[in-house]
Amino acid sequence: MSIFIKICGLANAEDVAAVAALRPDALGFVLWPKSPRAVQPEQIAEWTPALPPGVLKVGVFVDADPYAIRRAVKIARLDVVQWHGFPKKGKAYTALFQVLDKELCGVAKVWTVVRLDREPAPAFVDAVVLDSYSPATPGGTGQLVDWTAAREFIAGSPNKVLLAGGLRPENVAEAIRVVQPWGVDVSSGVEAEPGKKNLDAVRQFIENARATDGLAPAPAAVTPA
Repeated sequence: MSIFIKICGLANAEDVAAVAALRPDALGFVLWPKSPRAVQPEQIAEWTPALPPGVLKVGVFVDADPYAIRRAVKIARLDVVQWHGFPKKGKAYTALFQVLDKELCGVAKVWTVVRLDREPAPAFVDAVVLDSYSPATPGGTGQLVDWTAAREFIAGSPNKVLLAGGLRPENVAEAIRVVQPWGVDVSSGVEAEPGKKNLDAVRQFIENARATDGLAPAPAAVTPA
């Protein structure tokens, strides 16, 4: 099966058009106001009226009010809600999000971000994003995940898993062969600067990731320095 590729952190119309033309499987938009890549639902709607068939729109939310998520889904016509708990809000907040999940899923699927040192993802999610962690930001850190631990996590996960954290054109093929994720997710690793993509890097990332299709898994190994 072909690797699923998400290019995240798109923050302007020019990048959206250029990256969409390269045909990743998903475009990611950050709806967390504190991010240097933050956008508004109205901008997403303006930039994405005619995406190529099959390219998903993913809205990335951090501790957002579930009703605000629902509003953004409707305005931007999102296909996927990617939810970060940062910091974790506890069982009551998760329960509220789950209550709204069925309504959200009338339009969108739900992914959540997990860390290797945290408990498993809620059962209702459609996929998880395995990412590195920084106390300052919930994503886009450029820090590598431990690939050996990630491979073990994926082997035991009931969910589809996208590998994120520190991926770049130069290491994505090796990461896929070692970790064997369902998909890969990149933001800062293909940027010229926060919020502006390096389109050559995006192109190379997609080509290198897709070149792994059909290759045998590599032996488990420690994360490269």
